[in-house]
Amino acid sequence: MSPSSQQQPAPAYAPEDDINVDEKASGNSSPSPDQPRGTTGAVTVEGYVSDSQRRAQAGYYAFRWSSLYQPAVVNPINGKSHTFPILRFWDTYSTQFWLATLGFFVAFFGWFAAAALMTEAIKVDLKLTPAQVADSNLASLGGTAFVRVIAGYAIDRYGPRKVMAILLCMGAIPTALMPVVHHLPSLKAIRFFISILGGTFVPCQSWTTTFFDKNIVGTANAFSGGWGNMGGGVTPAVMIGLYERLRKSGYTQGMAWRLSFVVLPVPLLFVTAAVIMIFGKDHPAGKWSQRHQLAGTAYEVAAGRAVHLDHNEVQEQERMRNQAGGENGGSNEKMLTSAAPVKGSDFSELQPGQKYDQVDTAVSEPLTPRVAVQVLTDLRVWLCAVSYLLSFGLETAMDAALPQLLFGLFGGPTFTAEDAAFAAATYGLLNLIFRPAGGVFADMLYSKYKPLGYGLRAKVMLMIVTNIMQGLLMVGLGMYVNHSSHQSIGGVIGFIVGIAATGFVANAGAYSVYSHLRPRNIGFVAGLVGSGGAVGGLCYTGLFKTQPGTKAARTLGNKFWIAGVVNIAGILLFSWVPMGDAA
Repeated sequence: MSPSSQQQPAPAYAPEDDINVDEKASGNSSPSPDQPRGTTGAVTVEGYVSDSQRRAQAGYYAFRWSSLYQPAVVNPINGKSHTFPILRFWDTYSTQFWLATLGFFVAFFGWFAAAALMTEAIKVDLKLTPAQVADSNLASLGGTAFVRVIAGYAIDRYGPRKVMAILLCMGAIPTALMPVVHHLPSLKAIRFFISILGGTFVPCQSWTTTFFDKNIVGTANAFSGGWGNMGGGVTPAVMIGLYERLRKSGYTQGMAWRLSFVVLPVPLLFVTAAVIMIFGKDHPAGKWSQRHQLAGTAYEVAAGRAVHLDHNEVQEQERMRNQAGGENGGSNEKMLTSAAPVKGSDFSELQPGQKYDQVDTAVSEPLTPRVAVQVLTDLRVWLCAVSYLLSFGLETAMDAALPQLLFGLFGGPTFTAEDAAFAAATYGLLNLIFRPAGGVFADMLYSKYKPLGYGLRAKVMLMIVTNIMQGLLMVGLGMYVNHSSHQSIGGVIGFIVGIAATGFVANAGAYSVYSHLRPRNIGFVAGLVGSGGAVGGLCYTGLFKTQPGTKAARTLGNKFWIAGVVNIAGILLFSWVPMGDAA
């Protein structure tokens, strides 16, 4: 489906870092602020532009329920959708959203399969102590941070679809080796390599960022991340149910849990990878090697900005030039530079006087050492990475700590460990609501304040404020557990709901902001931010392990208030970072 065939909204006007085709082409890079120009190049009167026109020019699109099933409204500059047509399943934008979500969902299912069977079968069969189980859980997080950075680099070069499929296949191999586990070292080694599946979060988010525009990308990223994350939530019920069925079929305990991995997670991972490769699409322009053939690249070239093509793109440009030369009687324009891609049929005509954000025109480019250093020293990227470290990292540790907290406080004949696990599951289930809500809130704030020039800053403030609120609630939970003389399950659950709501919104906030920062390197930036979450999980899990606490000594809540102080201090350290040229 060509973007040119879609409804074409008004181009986005940005008061910050933009491209003015008419002025750049004429060599005037400093237009007079009191002479705004219309799309014809003529001077216009600012007062004649209505408020609704200003909002449309700024990329504002009011949400309508019908947009969920109507054709995507496509930005002709970059081919991305302004709307979220997830119920129009045959629409290419809906298809890519669901494939990204499915890949992430299945990956998390495979990643958490061992944890689901740990208490029921693996721990008993291998005769593991609680400390050894904890070490095994840490090993299952060990490779994720590294894989996410590498995946980000690969995405900028090969595209998110291929990277997602490769990670699923790579993770399926150690999952298939789970039946050979017979002692703790082999369990830790194989779970370490299964953590490759945790890296699929990066292509999931990069894929939706590639297909959804800046006014809706927070929503798309939050829904794909939140719903994909549910793969880890359904794993216990499915894997334990499969294990019990195999036991009833006559298999021994050791044989049943080993067969469980071969029967379901392994084929599911391989089949999903195949579906992604068959039905997925690299980019709105088509193949990843064609991503510079939309109008945005033409605007970049007209503005005098270098557009760097990788080897596959250079070959594609040569092929198109040769084809064009043959169709024009043998004349063939020589490609003088890799910064001048051929103008294909998907290019829109340049409109003199139009202005566009760089986030509209920028396209992923291969990472170079110089650019890598620039990204690694960009404090805006660190702000997002730290935010995700504090929010998702804490979430990872809380999933394991909350059942222990509830049982430690209220355990007894009427409140068993199983009851505590079910009550603590409230925390994870709220991901279904609050992470998508965070993306929606971020996009609403962006649309509201973008015409005033504060759209991105509004998203950033949502991310910072919710991190601080999460930290305050963690401190409150710790103090309540340690010092309240009238503790109740309802009181603890109240804190858990508040911590989930603020933390999951902060999760979504980080991935609604990252795509604005360095749009030519969305894969690498997504990988760095995602690795922050993995590192945070290790840090918070380590912190909780060093602060076990007891109810009698009134120290059971220490780990929580300490984590809350870390959250508040960590985000405040980066709250001053300016957004610079990001829009």
